[in-house]
Amino acid sequence: MNRITFPMLMLGLSLAPIVGCETKPSANQSPASAAEPQSKASHNDAAQLKAAQDERIKVLTQIVETVAEQQKTGTVDVVDQLFSAESELCDALLDSTNEPEKRVALLTKQLDKANDFVKVLQARGEAGKVLLQDVLRAKSQYLGVKIKLLRERSKKRPPTPNPTGKQS
Repeated sequence: MNRITFPMLMLGLSLAPIVGCETKPSANQSPASAAEPQSKASHNDAAQLKAAQDERIKVLTQIVETVAEQQKTGTVDVVDQLFSAESELCDALLDSTNEPEKRVALLTKQLDKANDFVKVLQARGEAGKVLLQDVLRAKSQYLGVKIKLLRERSKKRPPTPNPTGKQS
């Protein structure tokens, strides 16, 4: 069985490509020649962004699968790590799409996972296995996902027509 330790995870994440670095023309490069490859650069940036997003999703998917496997086999009690990894993966998937229906579907799925996470921690809290702040943090995370989902749904809907026909 593959075991990913925290240091290995951090190393993998630190080696992931960094997106958003801006390059500026050098002092001996004229502004005109710097502007010429602008469209090529923006196309290259878009391609690099897409590649970085795809790689991030792949890495986070591997993390979720590994942690889920550890939880199934009972190797480690990692329910909070699993939810955290699933949340990161959801955020990465949200970053990679602008399609409202897909975003709502992703957030709906994550809301169900957050609800399950709250239930698990509540049961553990009642058994004295986790602290109250852990249960409250899980509830806060659930509410955060719910807020994102409700906001995304409100973006998706077209404005309701005014029944009187008057414009405001």
